[in-house]
Amino acid sequence: MGLFGSSNDNGPANRLAASARGDSVTSDTLTVTTKRLENDYLTVKPLIEVLEENEQPQHFFFNISKGIQKDGDAVGSGISNESRTLCLITDRRIIFFANGDEAMAVSYSAVKDARSKNSLTKAKLTVVVAESEYDMYVSQHKDELEDAATYIRSRADSAGKTNEETALTEIPDFRPLWDNSSEVLSIDDRQPDGDEPSGKYVTPERLKKVADILDNDEVVHFLTRGSTVDVEGSGAGGSLFGDDRSRKSGTSGYVRAVVTDRRVAVKVPQFLGNDERSVPYSNITSVDMDTGLVNKRLTLQTPGQTYHIEAHEPGKDELREITRFIRGKISEANQPTTVQADSSEPDPLEQLEKLKKLHEQGVVDDEEFSEKKSNLLDKI
Repeated sequence: MGLFGSSNDNGPANRLAASARGDSVTSDTLTVTTKRLENDYLTVKPLIEVLEENEQPQHFFFNISKGIQKDGDAVGSGISNESRTLCLITDRRIIFFANGDEAMAVSYSAVKDARSKNSLTKAKLTVVVAESEYDMYVSQHKDELEDAATYIRSRADSAGKTNEETALTEIPDFRPLWDNSSEVLSIDDRQPDGDEPSGKYVTPERLKKVADILDNDEVVHFLTRGSTVDVEGSGAGGSLFGDDRSRKSGTSGYVRAVVTDRRVAVKVPQFLGNDERSVPYSNITSVDMDTGLVNKRLTLQTPGQTYHIEAHEPGKDELREITRFIRGKISEANQPTTVQADSSEPDPLEQLEKLKKLHEQGVVDDEEFSEKKSNLLDKI
């Protein structure tokens, strides 16, 4: 294996693998870039060359098409992706890799929590940092997930607290997974004025995810995040049950609904582009909130279609605020328009001028002229 020689019992890769907590860390995973007949691990350099001096890897996970998700937006996802998405957990940090040449690390000092999920259909590791969540789906070594989450929490506790807004640091020779230099949409540009309602779930980072579907002067009051939106009625499509219903799922990120000063807009991220829906308040006849045992959702009824918007976030209290806000906007949009009658009277000076001409022409006699003249002078 060259410099790192996995066949050499005394080689650095073997020593690191032998000291790791999980069996997922092997000399091969640390030194190999391309797997024969499979997706590449990395195209820049092997994992062992990414490690800092005396840094010890503990767990290693990967997936082929799910990517790494930050607040539901995936990097390295798609069945045509040529490189695996990797997660290497060391004694100093958590490192994410995607697309073969992109990477960023999360420091333990900024980690708030770590969770694992291991079911028959889904296995993933979730790392919570500041206002963001990083989801890493796992294809192999699922039995190590719980231990990995416990280890991350213990390292975060021992690292102490931090005020870091982001725990992401770049890795030399790799492109960043997320470009922190790009300008985040200012929340002040979208913040409602005065005492108008505004959801706590609305943050600059989340606004950035929906900025492309907003008008320049549109004000955002609330945001939701879920996995699906069901469109029912008016040729929406045929479901498996034979009714007029179509389900839209986010195949490359979460489904997000934006509740603005003029409409409810829904963004469904797809592998190729986005599916967008816009529902003006003037078209909505009613709004309902469903808080079931598993999922929460908003239902918007229009004369033609009904939109069932799944909402994992925000919580029930804020979702109730959203429902009340939309009902208020529906009421405003459907207020009858009143036309004010023109109550303005003719200008007394103009009337006086006309009266004078009529008197000169003999149409108005002296007595009538004097009376009307007196009345008009009183109005001046």
